[in-house]
Amino acid sequence: MAQAEQFALCDVVLTEIKVSGGSTHSFSTADEISCEPVIEEGEAVNLTIKNKLIASKQTPDMVLGHDITCKDNVFTPELLADIQGGAVAKKLEKFSKYTAPNVGAMPSTKTFDFIAYVEIVGDDGSTGDYLKYTFPNCKGSFISPNFKDGEYYANEYTIKSRPALNTSLYTVDLVSELPVGVSKFVHPAVEALEELEE
Repeated sequence: MAQAEQFALCDVVLTEIKVSGGSTHSFSTADEISCEPVIEEGEAVNLTIKNKLIASKQTPDMVLGHDITCKDNVFTPELLADIQGGAVAKKLEKFSKYTAPNVGAMPSTKTFDFIAYVEIVGDDGSTGDYLKYTFPNCKGSFISPNFKDGEYYANEYTIKSRPALNTSLYTVDLVSELPVGVSKFVHPAVEALEELEE
């Protein structure tokens, strides 16, 4: 019997928000992603006659998509605007103001694909390959800013992936390169250690 192919995964290397018909935000500052399946539970249909159960049929559970939580450790105004709505203003091509959606108005949030690249590692470290997870037809929700002394600010995005009927919940591709123009984030301490080893 052939051995099943297995992959040891470690680290969220890169995350992307690919807006339908628009921009792509690539960021390597997310360090935690969790996915919770959204399930419509089936029900039991029972035939009972004179208080006696004659037959019972269970309808199957149906998976509708995923609720994704992505923690990003920096504030990215354009990404925030695409996920929860609102507008970004700039002066001399630099950020000057973010305006959240209006009270009482339906936010004009955009549909996007959520993509996460996770590193494949071997017994001697990085293999240079990644698994690319793509969750289609996503929408964002409101983010509440939270701050605490002595701790860096982090956005926690809640994303709802609801693929169209009869399409895949998500895909996983084996890739050997990150998107063009995007470099892998390496912690300065790791870089220093690698330089010492050379």
